[in-house]
Amino acid sequence: MWAVGEHGDAALRIDPTSFAIRQYPVVGCPPKTDLEALAWMGDGRFVIGTETQEAGRAQDVLLYGRVEGGRLIVDSTDACDYGLWGLTASDNHGIEGLCRLDGVLLLATELIDRQRGRRWAPVATLDRETQTWTAHRVGLTTKTGKLAALGCRVIDGKIAAIAVERHFGVSRLLRFDIPHGEEGAWIEARIVVDLAKLIDPLPNFEGLVWNDDGSVVLLTDNEYRGVVREPSRLYFIPTSALR
Repeated sequence: MWAVGEHGDAALRIDPTSFAIRQYPVVGCPPKTDLEALAWMGDGRFVIGTETQEAGRAQDVLLYGRVEGGRLIVDSTDACDYGLWGLTASDNHGIEGLCRLDGVLLLATELIDRQRGRRWAPVATLDRETQTWTAHRVGLTTKTGKLAALGCRVIDGKIAAIAVERHFGVSRLLRFDIPHGEEGAWIEARIVVDLAKLIDPLPNFEGLVWNDDGSVVLLTDNEYRGVVREPSRLYFIPTSALR
């Protein structure tokens, strides 16, 4: 399992059996860019989702690169244009979740789109071969939550996704499917577990791995307003706890 340090300097590889941790410096990250999500592309390559503290920006950057010599080296970029949804990003809100399936990159943002009398999370797919972006919206289930982490798998020929919706006092795992094609969709999600009913005190979950057996591993963010209060922690949610 892999995670990125928010401040752009390192990534961590976590052995899922021994929980041994190895740190990899990230080389080539643009200045004043926070690292928020990571997905593996195969053959030692990766993509990282980012955000910045600039309010009103039109896009955030995807960083592509490779593992080489004990480092993650960024060698190319893409831009996620929030104009796909007619939005701009506020400070400290950007690309929070990434996963890759069969050449398609699935991306979740922390932005909020208010339409049709409710709150929606902008989600996109990127076909890297054709450079085709498709903008979707996923219905949120609370008055304050935003998407903070993402995992995906192919189930019955569909792209199935599971994501964290979270805010202060809110933490839910949502399940939804991404339709094929280039036409954006308004997607309804279902709640598979309300983590606030299972875990007290409720941590800030910002990383997610969806295992082949259906279980979920969650990683906590251990920093708030520049202060680190405790180590980051892994939480294991068994398939039996999901509905």
